Amino acid sequence: MFELFVEKKRYGKSIILKDVKINLTENGIYGFFGKNGQGKTTLFHCILGFTKYKGRVLFNGEALKSSDIGWIPTDPDLYEYLTAKEFMNFYAVNCGKEKADIHNLLFDLDNNKLIKECSTGMKKKVYINSVLQIPDYKLYIFDEPFNGLDIEANYLLLNYIKELAKNNMVFLSSHIIEIVLPYLEHCYFIDNTSVTKYSKEDLMLNFTTK
Repeated sequence: MFELFVEKKRYGKSIILKDVKINLTENGIYGFFGKNGQGKTTLFHCILGFTKYKGRVLFNGEALKSSDIGWIPTDPDLYEYLTAKEFMNFYAVNCGKEKADIHNLLFDLDNNKLIKECSTGMKKKVYINSVLQIPDYKLYIFDEPFNGLDIEANYLLLNYIKELAKNNMVFLSSHIIEIVLPYLEHCYFIDNTSVTKYSKEDLMLNFTTK
Protein backbone atom coordinates (compact mmCIF):
# COMPACT_ATOMS: atom_id res chain seq x y z
CA MET A 1 0.00 0.00 0.00
CA PHE A 2 1.29 3.43 -1.00
CA GLU A 3 0.38 6.51 1.04
CA LEU A 4 1.43 10.06 0.22
CA PHE A 5 0.54 13.26 2.03
CA VAL A 6 2.15 16.55 1.04
CA GLU A 7 0.78 19.21 3.33
CA LYS A 8 2.90 21.87 1.70
CA LYS A 9 5.84 22.17 -0.67
CA ARG A 10 7.21 25.59 -1.49
CA TYR A 11 10.15 27.10 -3.33
CA GLY A 12 10.91 30.43 -1.72
CA LYS A 13 7.57 32.20 -1.28
CA SER A 14 5.82 30.18 -3.98
CA ILE A 15 3.67 27.20 -2.91
CA ILE A 16 4.05 24.42 -5.49
CA LEU A 17 1.97 21.65 -3.87
CA LYS A 18 -0.60 21.83 -1.09
CA ASP A 19 -2.79 19.24 0.66
CA VAL A 20 -1.92 16.45 -1.77
CA LYS A 21 -3.21 13.02 -0.71
CA ILE A 22 -2.73 9.81 -2.69
CA ASN A 23 -3.56 6.34 -1.36
CA LEU A 24 -3.08 3.27 -3.54
CA THR A 25 -3.52 -0.43 -2.83
CA GLU A 26 -3.26 -2.10 -6.24
CA ASN A 27 -0.37 -2.68 -8.64
CA GLY A 28 -0.59 -1.00 -12.03
CA ILE A 29 0.37 2.12 -13.96
CA TYR A 30 -0.69 5.44 -12.47
CA GLY A 31 -0.46 8.47 -14.75
CA PHE A 32 0.51 11.97 -13.61
CA PHE A 33 -0.25 14.77 -16.04
CA GLY A 34 -0.30 18.55 -16.18
CA LYS A 35 1.15 21.51 -17.98
CA ASN A 36 4.84 22.32 -17.73
CA GLY A 37 5.83 23.84 -14.40
CA GLN A 38 2.76 22.67 -12.46
CA GLY A 39 4.71 20.33 -10.15
CA LYS A 40 4.85 16.83 -11.64
CA THR A 41 8.59 16.44 -11.15
CA THR A 42 8.42 18.21 -7.80
CA LEU A 43 5.82 15.68 -6.63
CA PHE A 44 8.14 12.86 -7.69
CA HIS A 45 11.05 14.52 -5.89
CA CYS A 46 8.95 14.64 -2.71
CA ILE A 47 8.28 10.91 -3.02
CA LEU A 48 11.98 10.26 -3.61
CA GLY A 49 13.08 12.43 -0.71
CA PHE A 50 15.12 14.66 -3.02
CA THR A 51 13.52 17.84 -1.70
CA LYS A 52 12.26 19.01 1.68
CA TYR A 53 8.51 19.29 2.19
CA LYS A 54 5.95 19.07 4.93
CA GLY A 55 4.30 15.65 4.80
CA ARG A 56 5.07 11.94 4.56
CA VAL A 57 5.29 9.02 2.16
CA LEU A 58 4.78 5.41 3.27
CA PHE A 59 4.88 2.02 1.60
CA ASN A 60 3.17 -0.79 3.50
CA GLY A 61 3.20 1.40 6.59
CA GLU A 62 6.94 2.15 6.52
CA ALA A 63 8.83 5.22 5.34
CA LEU A 64 9.76 4.91 1.68
CA LYS A 65 13.46 5.51 0.94
CA SER A 66 14.95 6.69 -2.35
CA SER A 67 16.84 3.37 -2.60
CA ASP A 68 13.45 1.60 -2.67
CA ILE A 69 12.49 3.38 -5.88
CA GLY A 70 13.46 2.74 -9.48
CA TRP A 71 13.76 6.32 -10.73
CA ILE A 72 13.93 7.32 -14.41
CA PRO A 73 14.19 11.13 -14.70
CA THR A 74 13.42 13.09 -17.85
CA ASP A 75 17.07 14.04 -18.44
CA PRO A 76 19.35 11.69 -16.50
CA ASP A 77 22.88 12.68 -15.55
CA LEU A 78 25.66 10.26 -16.44
CA TYR A 79 29.44 10.28 -16.04
CA GLU A 80 30.41 10.86 -19.64
CA TYR A 81 33.98 9.56 -19.43
CA LEU A 82 32.75 6.11 -18.44
CA THR A 83 31.68 3.50 -20.92
CA ALA A 84 28.08 2.29 -20.82
CA LYS A 85 29.24 -0.92 -19.09
CA GLU A 86 31.31 1.00 -16.55
CA PHE A 87 28.36 3.24 -15.72
CA MET A 88 26.05 0.25 -15.27
CA ASN A 89 28.64 -1.35 -12.96
CA PHE A 90 28.91 1.93 -11.03
CA TYR A 91 25.12 2.05 -10.65
CA ALA A 92 24.94 -1.60 -9.60
CA VAL A 93 27.64 -1.20 -6.93
CA ASN A 94 25.85 1.83 -5.51
CA CYS A 95 22.74 -0.36 -5.24
CA GLY A 96 24.62 -3.02 -3.28
CA LYS A 97 25.42 -5.44 -6.13
CA GLU A 98 28.89 -6.68 -7.05
CA LYS A 99 28.55 -5.75 -10.71
CA ALA A 100 26.00 -5.06 -13.43
CA ASP A 101 23.87 -7.75 -15.00
CA ILE A 102 24.37 -6.97 -18.67
CA HIS A 103 22.80 -10.11 -20.08
CA ASN A 104 19.10 -9.23 -19.92
CA LEU A 105 18.97 -5.51 -20.67
CA LEU A 106 16.02 -3.76 -22.27
CA PHE A 107 18.07 -1.96 -24.92
CA ASP A 108 20.83 -3.51 -27.00
CA LEU A 109 23.78 -1.10 -26.91
CA ASP A 110 27.51 -0.93 -27.52
CA ASN A 111 28.44 -1.19 -23.85
CA ASN A 112 32.11 -0.39 -24.53
CA LYS A 113 31.35 3.00 -26.06
CA LEU A 114 32.13 6.12 -24.03
CA ILE A 115 28.95 7.85 -22.87
CA LYS A 116 30.23 11.23 -24.11
CA GLU A 117 30.21 9.79 -27.62
CA CYS A 118 26.55 8.72 -27.37
CA SER A 119 23.54 10.65 -28.64
CA THR A 120 20.93 12.00 -26.22
CA GLY A 121 18.68 9.03 -26.85
CA MET A 122 21.52 6.54 -26.41
CA LYS A 123 22.51 8.14 -23.11
CA LYS A 124 18.95 7.75 -21.88
CA LYS A 125 18.97 4.09 -22.92
CA VAL A 126 22.17 3.55 -20.90
CA TYR A 127 20.53 5.07 -17.84
CA ILE A 128 17.30 3.09 -18.24
CA ASN A 129 19.30 -0.13 -18.65
CA SER A 130 21.24 0.72 -15.50
CA VAL A 131 18.12 1.27 -13.39
CA LEU A 132 16.12 -1.66 -14.72
CA GLN A 133 18.94 -4.17 -14.19
CA ILE A 134 18.17 -3.91 -10.44
CA PRO A 135 15.20 -6.14 -9.52
CA ASP A 136 12.49 -5.69 -6.95
CA TYR A 137 12.14 -2.00 -6.30
CA LYS A 138 9.10 -1.22 -4.15
CA LEU A 139 8.01 1.52 -6.57
CA TYR A 140 8.97 2.64 -10.08
CA ILE A 141 8.76 6.26 -11.24
CA PHE A 142 9.14 7.19 -14.92
CA ASP A 143 9.22 10.96 -15.50
CA GLU A 144 8.67 11.64 -19.22
CA PRO A 145 10.49 8.39 -20.09
CA PHE A 146 9.72 8.55 -23.82
CA ASN A 147 11.41 11.92 -24.38
CA GLY A 148 14.47 11.62 -26.61
CA LEU A 149 13.86 7.98 -27.58
CA ASP A 150 13.17 6.69 -31.06
CA ILE A 151 9.88 4.99 -31.99
CA GLU A 152 11.21 1.45 -31.59
CA ALA A 153 12.69 2.26 -28.18
CA ASN A 154 9.41 3.81 -27.05
CA TYR A 155 7.57 0.66 -28.09
CA LEU A 156 9.99 -1.57 -26.17
CA LEU A 157 9.84 0.64 -23.09
CA LEU A 158 6.05 0.87 -23.05
CA ASN A 159 5.73 -2.89 -23.31
CA TYR A 160 8.27 -3.32 -20.52
CA ILE A 161 6.34 -0.91 -18.29
CA LYS A 162 3.08 -2.77 -18.99
CA GLU A 163 4.68 -6.06 -17.89
CA LEU A 164 6.36 -4.43 -14.90
CA ALA A 165 3.03 -3.05 -13.68
CA LYS A 166 1.51 -6.50 -13.37
CA ASN A 167 3.46 -7.03 -10.14
CA ASN A 168 4.50 -3.49 -9.18
CA MET A 169 3.24 0.03 -8.73
CA VAL A 170 4.46 2.28 -11.54
CA PHE A 171 4.13 6.08 -11.62
CA LEU A 172 4.39 7.63 -15.06
CA SER A 173 4.29 11.18 -16.35
CA SER A 174 4.07 11.84 -20.07
CA HIS A 175 2.83 14.39 -22.57
CA ILE A 176 1.96 11.54 -24.95
CA ILE A 177 -1.36 10.96 -23.19
CA GLU A 178 -3.15 9.09 -25.95
CA ILE A 179 -0.47 6.37 -26.00
CA VAL A 180 -0.33 5.62 -22.27
CA LEU A 181 -3.95 6.32 -21.31
CA PRO A 182 -5.38 2.86 -22.20
CA TYR A 183 -2.97 1.16 -19.77
CA LEU A 184 -3.53 3.33 -16.69
CA GLU A 185 -5.25 2.32 -13.47
CA HIS A 186 -5.90 5.91 -12.41
CA CYS A 187 -4.97 9.36 -13.68
CA TYR A 188 -3.86 12.38 -11.65
CA PHE A 189 -3.88 15.92 -13.00
CA ILE A 190 -1.59 18.47 -11.32
CA ASP A 191 -2.69 22.08 -11.54
CA ASN A 192 -2.50 25.16 -9.31
CA THR A 193 -0.82 23.36 -6.33
CA SER A 194 -3.39 20.53 -6.21
CA VAL A 195 -3.54 16.97 -7.50
CA THR A 196 -6.93 15.79 -8.77
CA LYS A 197 -7.88 12.19 -9.57
CA TYR A 198 -9.66 11.68 -12.89
CA SER A 199 -11.14 8.84 -14.85
CA LYS A 200 -9.43 8.20 -18.19
CA GLU A 201 -12.37 9.72 -20.06
CA ASP A 202 -12.57 12.84 -17.90
CA LEU A 203 -8.82 13.42 -18.11
CA MET A 204 -8.85 13.35 -21.89
CA LEU A 205 -11.78 15.77 -21.93
CA ASN A 206 -9.94 18.03 -19.49
CA PHE A 207 -6.91 18.19 -21.81
CA THR A 208 -8.82 18.68 -25.05
CA THR A 209 -10.91 21.57 -23.70
CA LYS A 210 -8.02 23.58 -22.19
